[in-house]
Amino acid sequence: MKTNPHYQELKREYIFPIIERKLEELKAKNLARAVINLGIGDVALPLAPSIVSAICKAVEEMGQTTKGYAPSEGYLFLRQAIADNEFAHVAIGPEEIFISDGANSDAANIQELFSVHCTVGITDPTYPVYLDTNIMAGRGDKIISIPCTEANRFVPQPPEVHCDFVYLCSPNNPTGVAMTRDDMKMWVDWAKKTGAVLLYDNAYEAFISSPDVPKTIFEIDGAKEVAVEFRSFSKSAGFTGLRCAYTILPKGPLHALWTRRQSTKSNGVAYPIQRGAEAVFSLQGRKETRAQVATYLAQAHTLREGLLQLGYTCAGGVDAPYIWWKTPGGLTSWEFFDRLLTECNLISIPGKGFGPHGEGYVRLSTFTTAEHAQEALRRIKDL
Repeated sequence: MKTNPHYQELKREYIFPIIERKLEELKAKNLARAVINLGIGDVALPLAPSIVSAICKAVEEMGQTTKGYAPSEGYLFLRQAIADNEFAHVAIGPEEIFISDGANSDAANIQELFSVHCTVGITDPTYPVYLDTNIMAGRGDKIISIPCTEANRFVPQPPEVHCDFVYLCSPNNPTGVAMTRDDMKMWVDWAKKTGAVLLYDNAYEAFISSPDVPKTIFEIDGAKEVAVEFRSFSKSAGFTGLRCAYTILPKGPLHALWTRRQSTKSNGVAYPIQRGAEAVFSLQGRKETRAQVATYLAQAHTLREGLLQLGYTCAGGVDAPYIWWKTPGGLTSWEFFDRLLTECNLISIPGKGFGPHGEGYVRLSTFTTAEHAQEALRRIKDL
């Protein structure tokens, strides 16, 4: 049997099974206190009531009328709601919005539109799906690493070598740092000059609080010519267990290709889920989901300020639900992970799992409660 040989090129350690094993080993020692999980980037609050109501109503509707496969690009009612509420100020229409089951899926699948011979720029540290899917596709020898380090404020800089397309994530996972308007303009100008395409992961847009951070890359002049944007309801509205997201492709060659790709490979997102997503844009839905985001940002502020007061160095936690914590005393990311787990019963994510430049850091997720955030700081204080 012949299999895809490029899967053998996936050398990045898959950290989550290792973390699970370490956690089980610790639990076997009969912990005196509960483990606080600040590693997983999953929501900690229940689904908003208005969303629950909309989904239930849609399910009841399906008991009265037939609702089969959804349109591959998504129902117009949801695409119109997104266009009206999120992109009216940049003149993006519903025909340029595609509904999917997740930004992770779209970020993984978008590379299919490009030749296997294209060079791809990927930031380091990075969300693993960008790198791994391009290796799987056969571009392992065509990847350009773009460092995001303390020296450049964790803001990626356009490479001097040519890239056909580049993955950008802002607000960033894992560093929690968001690019400013000037940073984005720098990238858009570079892409227009070099003919590159920017694949812009904006899954954490709802967490942006800084006035100099754009809500969409399409606020930058010329971005429609060079950019694709990914968004998600997962973190902004608690859809991690429901799966609904959307990708914005302004009309052009990639728009036509993505339309063809989706019509071939997608049977759409379930009708009740799309009705639930539509409810996010109602007055009550906005109120409820924004309150949840504010809760997560409050825990980010608590953890960030607490770590700084204890003398640690960290980034993020302002426009994103992640804190990028520099390991003390020259410890490796795994060494510090082990100390936090065994001495504080806290789960983090070793930065090395996000790429070589993630070494020397751990990522904390702020998808937690106020009680857990305060208790985590009390334990860290005794570290």
